Amino acid sequence: MKHKRLPALIMSLLMLLPFAGCAQGQTEESSKPTIEITVFSIGKADSILVRTGDNTMLIDCGEESDEEYILSELEKRSITHLDVLQITHFDKDHVGSAAAVAGKLDIDKIIYPDYEGTRSEYSKFMQAIEGHSDSSAVSEIISGTLGEAQYTVYPAESPENYYSDDSEYDNEMSLVTKLSFGSKTFLFTGDAEKKRLKSMIKQDVDWSCDWIKLPHHGRYCKQLSGFLSQCAPTYSVMTISSAEPAEDDTIALLKELNIQSFDTLSGNVVTVCDGETITVKNESTEEG
Repeated sequence: MKHKRLPALIMSLLMLLPFAGCAQGQTEESSKPTIEITVFSIGKADSILVRTGDNTMLIDCGEESDEEYILSELEKRSITHLDVLQITHFDKDHVGSAAAVAGKLDIDKIIYPDYEGTRSEYSKFMQAIEGHSDSSAVSEIISGTLGEAQYTVYPAESPENYYSDDSEYDNEMSLVTKLSFGSKTFLFTGDAEKKRLKSMIKQDVDWSCDWIKLPHHGRYCKQLSGFLSQCAPTYSVMTISSAEPAEDDTIALLKELNIQSFDTLSGNVVTVCDGETITVKNESTEEG
């Protein structure tokens, strides 16, 4: 009688094999590396955290008044170390809390544009990083890695064209960063304005991307249409406030180009990518 039960037992085991394979697949899927981009909700100011595994990059540090919020958000995520701190330019709403961040965190590499700022926040930042073993002004295109992500930083070409006759040259001097993770690409544009966007359109660079941090807090200029058409992103994020929202023409352009739009008005914007798919959502301020 015992021998008669063996075929049934074997059949039962064979039927379970596909489920075992499925469970293994789920384990492999759950361990798939991801990258997370958090655009902090600090009004019309930029501070963007990029994380993949144990590797982190912080792009910009908002205003001086954002110090507590930025540091608390980093603390919530148990971040005491940055692989890269990047300041795109020296306007107060980008470099504002950089001195505080540099004083609190262990940072491997610090990069910033190659010009001298005129504001007190710039002076405090430069004093804070004085003597740092790896801090540098970026005057040529540089590339690096962040875990499994690759990034390239583009400084302004021919910067004399911007600051020779433009009192608002800081924005045009923004470092622009293109980051790749798997098959997906992300573009961080600082506060690039019309002159810089016009230059970038003509530049021999592939600006196509899946996700873009829109330049200059959603401000519209006629060059934005050509630039976004060249980039052709699926998603966009704007750093704005209720007092200084995105311009109507920018919103209309995003709709015309079928670009999904997110902003920091109602909380941090969190983007997660596994190298093949991207999800973007607004995180409520209560959830932080």
